[in-house]
Amino acid sequence: MTGNLSRSRKQFWEEHITQWNATELSQVEYCRRNKISLKSFQYWKRKTGRSSAPALVELALFKSAPVCALPSYPQLCLVVDQHYRIEIGKGFDCEDLERVVRVLGRI
Repeated sequence: MTGNLSRSRKQFWEEHITQWNATELSQVEYCRRNKISLKSFQYWKRKTGRSSAPALVELALFKSAPVCALPSYPQLCLVVDQHYRIEIGKGFDCEDLERVVRVLGRI
């Protein structure tokens, strides 16, 4: 362990686990970059993880658009590769259709 004799082992590993959580690195990559044992890292992650509170993740909420009732028959039915079916009723916004087509083109 990289010369941290003044700190306890538990404190050393808790700090590494906290630092790793702040990255998007895999455990393997984090341990390689910090020259620490992957097996020890995983052991201490399991050992210290039992007493810690679960992490909360903030999720962005999207404002949903109002849902319009379509007539019983669509004005236009677009089927893409037998995976997507889009039924477009009277009064559908053509800009929305353009956005849908662009998104489907990226899939």
